[in-house]
Amino acid sequence: MRRTAVVAGALSAVLAVPPVAAAAAEPGAPDPNLTASVLSLDTGASVVALDLKESVVSLEQEKTDGGQVTVSLSADVLFDFGKATLTAAARRRIADLAPRLRQARGAVQVSGHSDSIGDAGYNLTLSKQRADAVKSELLNVLKGAGPRIDAKGYGETRPVAPNESGGKDDPEGRAKNRRVEIVYRTS
Repeated sequence: MRRTAVVAGALSAVLAVPPVAAAAAEPGAPDPNLTASVLSLDTGASVVALDLKESVVSLEQEKTDGGQVTVSLSADVLFDFGKATLTAAARRRIADLAPRLRQARGAVQVSGHSDSIGDAGYNLTLSKQRADAVKSELLNVLKGAGPRIDAKGYGETRPVAPNESGGKDDPEGRAKNRRVEIVYRTS
């Protein structure tokens, strides 16, 4: 017990804090010892306005041309990198889209697309597997109550944006090219 008291006494001597100065002469007046370390910041020069419309890449787009509807879904949302297994979010999105397809005229076309990174043969195979995965999920959700669904993979052969810009890799363009498109007719 005596040894603990000696150690505790030594620690308190080392860690001792000088006594707090008496309160400032005027109530509410700043302590002159503290105000020297306070800096004023001009936040106006530090704040930058962001236009999110130009900063955010849409993960889904829909285009209607006459009676033909094309829904383009980012493969980055539908699948993990290099995989053809649908994510849970992809299954929910396909389930939301499926009721609209029940009224489609003619066959629904599901096409898989990739960017240009990697071997062209691998990209073609992966895009076909991804199109097949979306087709299979649509058939599962529709339970036979809908149109015929065809699936095809195109690999990197039908880009919608450049994979390179100025001779350098263009990640935004490649992201747009990694997609699955569902095309159907409403009339």
